[in-house]
Amino acid sequence: MPPDEARCWIFGSSLPLSAEDPRLRGPLDRFFSQWLSHGETVAGRWRVLEERFLIVQRDPEGAAVSGCSIDSMIGQVKELERELGARLLDSSRIFFRSREGKVLSATRAEFKAMAAAGEIGPDTEVFDTTLTRLADLAPGTFSKPLRDSWHARLYEQARQKS
Repeated sequence: MPPDEARCWIFGSSLPLSAEDPRLRGPLDRFFSQWLSHGETVAGRWRVLEERFLIVQRDPEGAAVSGCSIDSMIGQVKELERELGARLLDSSRIFFRSREGKVLSATRAEFKAMAAAGEIGPDTEVFDTTLTRLADLAPGTFSKPLRDSWHARLYEQARQKS
């Protein structure tokens, strides 16, 4: 499997993340040094993008992941949520780039309110945390203008009500 076809998981954080934070680095490094699937080592790693996204990657050279190995990784992310006080498993959050260039998160209701108030528009850059291939992290796929994303439906609904 080519490296860009590697499986990944994108966890958007409600609060900024730092790869240097020992509350993140220590537990994740330990987890990935012991990640197993049916007794076989899973080659995986992690990184932080845009100070908001925890990217977990399964490298092609390791064992394939199974339900149990994915569950153990999700369990580690739940532990991180408690330790960091951040929401990482909330798939209802929307991530976008502010006018100041920072990546922020909002609930769907907050996002709709911002759209109705004109605080975000069709050119606002939004992020798709549902993607599952490493290659998908490229600009134009992971991040794109709101008008070209699935988020456009929420935006249009909010604008019609205002």
